[in-house]
Amino acid sequence: MSWLGAVPAIGIAVLVLVVPGLLASLAFGLRGYALVGLAPAFSMSFIAIASTLAPLVHLRWGILPLAVATLLGGLVVWALRRLLRWPLTGERLLPRWRGHRIHYAAYVLGLLFTAALIGRSLLIAFVSPDSFSQTFDNVFHLNALRYIQDTGSASSLTVGLMAGSSFYPAGWHALASLVQGLAGVPIPLAVNATNLAIGAMVWPVSVVFLVRTIFGSRPLAIFTGALLSAGFAAFPLLMIDFGVLYPNYLGLALLPACLALLLRAMRLSHAPNIPALREWLMLGAAMIGMSVAHPNSAMALLAFSIPLFILVYARHVLGVLRSSVKSRRRIVGPSVLLLVFLILSVVVWKAVRPPLSAAFWPPTQTIAQAVGEGLLGAPMRMAPTFVIVVLLVVGLFYCVRNRRMWPALITFLMGLGLYVIVSGYPAGSFRNFVTAVWYNDSYRLASLLPMVLIPVAVGGALALARAWGRAAARISGSPSNIDASTAGDTTRFPAVSASAGAALGAARRSKPQRMQIQPLLSGAGLLVLTVLLVLASQYGQVATERVNARGLYDLRGNSPLVTTDEMAILDRLDTHVPSNAVIAGSPYTGTALAYALADRKTLQLHILSPITPQIQAVDTGLRDAPANSAACTAIKDLHVQYVLDFGTQEIHHENHPYHGVEDLQGSHAVQLIDQQGAARLYKVVACQG
Repeated sequence: MSWLGAVPAIGIAVLVLVVPGLLASLAFGLRGYALVGLAPAFSMSFIAIASTLAPLVHLRWGILPLAVATLLGGLVVWALRRLLRWPLTGERLLPRWRGHRIHYAAYVLGLLFTAALIGRSLLIAFVSPDSFSQTFDNVFHLNALRYIQDTGSASSLTVGLMAGSSFYPAGWHALASLVQGLAGVPIPLAVNATNLAIGAMVWPVSVVFLVRTIFGSRPLAIFTGALLSAGFAAFPLLMIDFGVLYPNYLGLALLPACLALLLRAMRLSHAPNIPALREWLMLGAAMIGMSVAHPNSAMALLAFSIPLFILVYARHVLGVLRSSVKSRRRIVGPSVLLLVFLILSVVVWKAVRPPLSAAFWPPTQTIAQAVGEGLLGAPMRMAPTFVIVVLLVVGLFYCVRNRRMWPALITFLMGLGLYVIVSGYPAGSFRNFVTAVWYNDSYRLASLLPMVLIPVAVGGALALARAWGRAAARISGSPSNIDASTAGDTTRFPAVSASAGAALGAARRSKPQRMQIQPLLSGAGLLVLTVLLVLASQYGQVATERVNARGLYDLRGNSPLVTTDEMAILDRLDTHVPSNAVIAGSPYTGTALAYALADRKTLQLHILSPITPQIQAVDTGLRDAPANSAACTAIKDLHVQYVLDFGTQEIHHENHPYHGVEDLQGSHAVQLIDQQGAARLYKVVACQG
């Protein structure tokens, strides 16, 4: 199947991720960048709420519960806005076309270029629309979508039951199953369409909203921030390769928008001063979807909020001490609030984490190596990208010198610190306390780095643009046109020179004859930066990670989970196996995917599904039935009628013997029905009376 046939499914995924959230944004009174930037986060919150409540009111998961939740939620928000008389934000994306077309061009072109760049990388990694990741976790993810289809419930309280868990954050699964149901496509195609929409649309839109929140609506910042979101291999590519960690993938794509809301609510942003209560309510609303996608993203936001709250507190205390009216009350109240917040943060931090037995990942390098990788934007032994390294180095100096950039600097240091601890700090109680929330897994925190690196790199781009603009002005023999009000004040955002703006069509020249060379030089600088960032998004570490991911999506004769021979058996399964039959087999060899790919139920729907005594009896004794009475009883009770034998090649090259359902050529309990290479399908003929 060609990708052209997958366009409707991709379009449906985009609409599902945008339309409900746009209605919520309008109800909150948002305009411009916020209207678009928060739409995916609000959409995911509606999906999370609707999928959780639908089974409680006996509704099958689908477009109806989502539509009802969107309508009711939008009405509640609209009524609240009217009641509290919240004004419109006033930050229109296009206040006046003639005066602001440069902003429109930077925003639209930036997002379009980035969607194409990330989309190309993902299309190459996915190989084909109906391919699937041949990784351990994907057995659960794909089968969970079939489980949602069969049960009609995408609730986080029920999806985990498939693998014996009472709770599993199923936001991504609710989204992908909705796309699959609306598009009417096979499960792998729905997964790839959903992940394309998340990576090529949700991630850059969220990043641009964060950049706009930090830098204001500077065209160069918006444009550069969009392109930089495609320039790191650690996200989004790493999350569709390692694991695969699709829930983390969605949560991290939404995290920049939620961080932007946190900065706005704390008045640490370059955004209009709209009512603080509305900002906090919007943050709470956006965090619902992000948290149900994966709690790790919510914990990352909590980690960032701690130093940011301390910064706000320190600024408040210094302001009180410097003021002419000093009052203990103005310090005691905030001090108590900060203390309560820190205590609650520790409680939540210790509560929202997996058991230590699951956080078994060891450190992978030294602290010095981890620091170097984080500073260079090249975690997990990736190759540094020269242009991004330059922007990061310049951006760090820029952030240190500009107080308005300190929030971005703090989040960068926090993200870097988490990565250094998880990948370089020795295993022990300190490392467990800080990073066990992420299973002590270096890959998960490596994927967090691009979000905290991009604002720093954007700052570097602005600093270089300002220097380039001055150089262009000197060469042209004309005044620099740098805003005099900001030229000598390092505490404020330095303006991008008018000559840099001229490259995008906004320069105004008082002496055209003398200044003809200036826009040419500025345009050349912008063109060089754009070309370098585009190349960075397609070559180097991005290209390497793209190839790594592609190797796990490519169906081959020696694929780690399902080979071409085994896939041929699965494709023919519906001609041999009735829809109500149950199939035995070792899930480690890929037989469990018969559920997702062929719509035939297996004894274990996930590799780590709990093994009951009856399942154990089948797995160890079916080949000896009916002589093995325990196996015979289990075969009858569990309605086992077929066996898939995919040999002994296991995912991760491990060894988990299933003696009762392997090497059945000499067993009288089964009859060979289908064979392709070493892959076999048997019918159970024993114990069927």
